Amino acid sequence: MKKSKISVISIILLTVVIFIGNQNSTTIVTQNPKISADPEIKVVATTTILRHFVQQIIGDSGTVDIIIESGTCPGHYDYKPSDIVKVSDADIIFYHGFEWSQFLNELLTEADNLNAAYSMSGNGSLGWTQWGAPANALLFLDVICSHLNNTYTLLNTTFNQNCETFTAEILTKKAEIESQNAASYNFNDVKAYIMKHQKSFIIWLGFNITGVWGMDDNSMNLSDFTAIIDGATLSETEIIVMNYQSGTDKGKEAADYLGIPNVALLNFPGVYGVQTYLEQIDFNVALLNWALNNGPDPRASSDMQIGIDLVIPLMAFGILGMYIIISKTIKKLRIK
Repeated sequence: MKKSKISVISIILLTVVIFIGNQNSTTIVTQNPKISADPEIKVVATTTILRHFVQQIIGDSGTVDIIIESGTCPGHYDYKPSDIVKVSDADIIFYHGFEWSQFLNELLTEADNLNAAYSMSGNGSLGWTQWGAPANALLFLDVICSHLNNTYTLLNTTFNQNCETFTAEILTKKAEIESQNAASYNFNDVKAYIMKHQKSFIIWLGFNITGVWGMDDNSMNLSDFTAIIDGATLSETEIIVMNYQSGTDKGKEAADYLGIPNVALLNFPGVYGVQTYLEQIDFNVALLNWALNNGPDPRASSDMQIGIDLVIPLMAFGILGMYIIISKTIKKLRIK
């Protein structure tokens, strides 16, 4: 009877551990197009925003894998052994461009699948265009849809229809925000000193950009920081706009020193409960409205949300504690 109880407990613990292990899968990225005669979708994207764009076009035809999960800085990613498996048989690996020299070239070489890589920045119509503004996001959709059509010719009709639907949703959101901006937000001509990754988004909303810095928090030295302070002071900047994924400490320090508002806008979905590009637009606009017009803080409703990177270690810790308690209980039963 005691052996039966112990076996059941062991099976439960093993099942939970396997479940947790399966939550940590990853994905990949590369550079020369393939043509697939197999309609099965085998696509990977490096970041959450690329995965979202690609998934909207693929729709129910397949699932897009990802390499860099939310909550991780794309500019400082180290690939894992599981990423090699993930990219090894992919037909397409969509990536921005910066990932290539950081880890992707090495990853795809090790996986022997360099031909699957597709660089968004390497596409002539995009270059290093930022996707934040709706007009730029539509350029990304066109490039992605075209490459998917070239790779999976049997699914062209589905891809094109999905792309048209998502395009319409983005245009509707664009018109909605522009109307709200004119009626109540009044972002036009507000002087903003910004991190470069938010430039296209801030320009779209009508801000007057007084200066731009390009390095993330980890790369910034005292001279860089002083340049922001001096530039913002001379231009009578009214708000400091940071990029959340590039770090928020330096921009906040500068804003606090100057006595002006600051915000850290999202460049990738996956934090604060934001899961889609349209939600990201709403969140960023609401955050700017909070900082400049005392609107509601969009982060408040997400305070209790915990990212998956934190949930999994907490679950593992809890299971370890449960295992210790059960083990002690079993020992006591044996003694009795």
